[in-house]
Amino acid sequence: MATRRVLLRAWQLSCLANLAALHGLQDDFELHPPDLLLFYNLTQVREADCRAFTHRAAQGDTELLANLPDQRAALQRVALACLGGPRLRLSASDLLLLGVLVCDMDASSIMAADPRVLQNLQRCHRLTAPQQAALNTLLASGETTLGPPGSWNLEGLRALGPLATYISSSLWMQVQQVGCSGVGGCPAGCGQGEGCPAGLPAATQLGTGVPSPSLPQGFHPWGGRRNQGPLPAPHQGMESVCPLCQAVGLDFFGSTVATYRAGRLSQQDARRFVTDFLKAKAESVSSRPKRGTATGRPCLRGDITAATLRDDLFLVHYDCVQLESCLGSRVLKANLDPLLQHPLPAECQRVVKAKLARVYPRGVPEEQLPLIASLVYLYSRSEIGQWNVTSRDTVVALLASDVALENQTEAVLQKYLDHNGTLTGALLVAIGGSRLCWMSARQIQAIRPSEFRLAGALDISSCPQSRKDVLYAKAREAFGSTRTTAAYYRFMRPYLGGAPVEELRHLVQANVSMDIDTFTNLNPHVLQSLSVGNVTTLLGQNVGDLQKARSHPTISSWLRSLNRSALGELGLDTDPAGLSGPGRSTTVTPNTAPRGPYPAPTSGLPRHSAPASGSPPAHLGYLPLSVALPSGLLWLLYWGTPGLSQDCSWDTRTMASEDGAAPAPRAGKRGLVAGVHHVRHSRGPQGWSPPTSSSQDRELE
Repeated sequence: MATRRVLLRAWQLSCLANLAALHGLQDDFELHPPDLLLFYNLTQVREADCRAFTHRAAQGDTELLANLPDQRAALQRVALACLGGPRLRLSASDLLLLGVLVCDMDASSIMAADPRVLQNLQRCHRLTAPQQAALNTLLASGETTLGPPGSWNLEGLRALGPLATYISSSLWMQVQQVGCSGVGGCPAGCGQGEGCPAGLPAATQLGTGVPSPSLPQGFHPWGGRRNQGPLPAPHQGMESVCPLCQAVGLDFFGSTVATYRAGRLSQQDARRFVTDFLKAKAESVSSRPKRGTATGRPCLRGDITAATLRDDLFLVHYDCVQLESCLGSRVLKANLDPLLQHPLPAECQRVVKAKLARVYPRGVPEEQLPLIASLVYLYSRSEIGQWNVTSRDTVVALLASDVALENQTEAVLQKYLDHNGTLTGALLVAIGGSRLCWMSARQIQAIRPSEFRLAGALDISSCPQSRKDVLYAKAREAFGSTRTTAAYYRFMRPYLGGAPVEELRHLVQANVSMDIDTFTNLNPHVLQSLSVGNVTTLLGQNVGDLQKARSHPTISSWLRSLNRSALGELGLDTDPAGLSGPGRSTTVTPNTAPRGPYPAPTSGLPRHSAPASGSPPAHLGYLPLSVALPSGLLWLLYWGTPGLSQDCSWDTRTMASEDGAAPAPRAGKRGLVAGVHHVRHSRGPQGWSPPTSSSQDRELE
């Protein structure tokens, strides 16, 4: 059978890995997607396959293991065991084997590694503060392919990829800020052949804070700029001397801002980069003697115009003080969109907000609201109360970003409801499950069950427990009429974090084989009421995944309440470090603690593989992945395991029909995203509450 494209999420990968282990398919790991290998039972990896397995698994996305911290740590132990144990210095060949697993290593290991460790770090979703410090130490050493900071060029900085956004302000002060972005001086055509014009040095370091004596009068290293928009007068000299010569740091700044404005760089990365870069500029400028000509001239750089705002170096030329002094109300009103397309530092954002308050004393008009999504977090409930929010599009624009906080979400939605707006299923999907976390209980209760069914599965894993409880009640109201236990469980699975102990005991009797992702999101206090037997039955064949997640707060809390005998029943009475290696032979201690889940960018994902909830910062463990599966795994995905209530194929990102029925299976290949054929006739235990018959069950069955 040829390979086929299938959408899988973390809970499905975990389920499929368990089925593969049960059927002895782990030995075919070279045919399996790297993401799937991350979930495999590492004790079944043969010692002879250790390096090959690790190399392939290290090409996967370890952020999928957000709810399996011990599995993530065990992968590193296995990898180090393959190398013969922890190394004082990781060589280039070691790094090639370790791949993305380097992202979990501590700062000392990174600093001691071969400089080619940069290639590994480029694959990390986020660096911890110690890792960022290690990266900057490594870059400052000059031992990387970029050389010392004073010799960096534009091409080398671009080659760093996302790592360049972590460069510290102290390093930016050492980067050449005047001269050419390439190697070997000014490009041909500057008037001096391959070199720079007479009297113009190839570079001046920003760290000196003093312009070279040979530079034109009044020129400063930070004057170099991309050739966009009108040039402020003090910099005309440099541009006229050598227009093709660009400052390395400034040229990179401009290209980075352009990347952000094009939507190819996250707001978080852009802000971090801009903040450190401008800090270096500010420290350099503050070290220069103050010129008397500045007295009595609040706007020193010239009035900001529409052309000025099109310049990618706008934030270099106008700091937040100059933004306050040089931005007029008329330009602000007419150019709010291009202004806010720049990754403004928080101080500059507050300046813009204050100016908007003076321009619109009765509140920002609705047509402008979609443009200020990045500022919403600065507004109080009373200020939002001045807005008119009548359009669904306005709500989506304000809340689909990742900046609004609790009060802003509730306040924006309330203004929409006050204008007779309706919380439809499409709107809930558009703003994402994370927004439900910050809706008031009253707003959640106002959602019609039919609309909640239309929304399908929303990712509410980041919600506080109080909201999970309310959302569970709403989901129960929406999906309670589902006739079969199997269908009911599929629809309720994302909302079980708010389930009471009675619901979980019903699911125990129903033999649902709950996946470990869902289990880790249960209410920790409710979990304390479940016995070892309850949990063993609830998890079914997934019970072995407790070993992979024993350090997860929810699970560790429950395990602490058990005695050693009970732990023995679960196979958790031994040191996990001794059970992780190939053939149970590895006892290497990991040198990092498991890290928690991180937000994930969703840009670049195809529309059909967007997060289930439509939520911008969706939990990576729930993001669907496109993976190609060989025939053996497709067989498991299609047929499952006869006799067990285990299914990896159900895609909960489904939408209900217009008549308000619960989500129906998506049309297409059975077994890939269709319903569960081998448990579809399962009935609930005695006392099970969902009423009988409805049109949705005929669709489901």
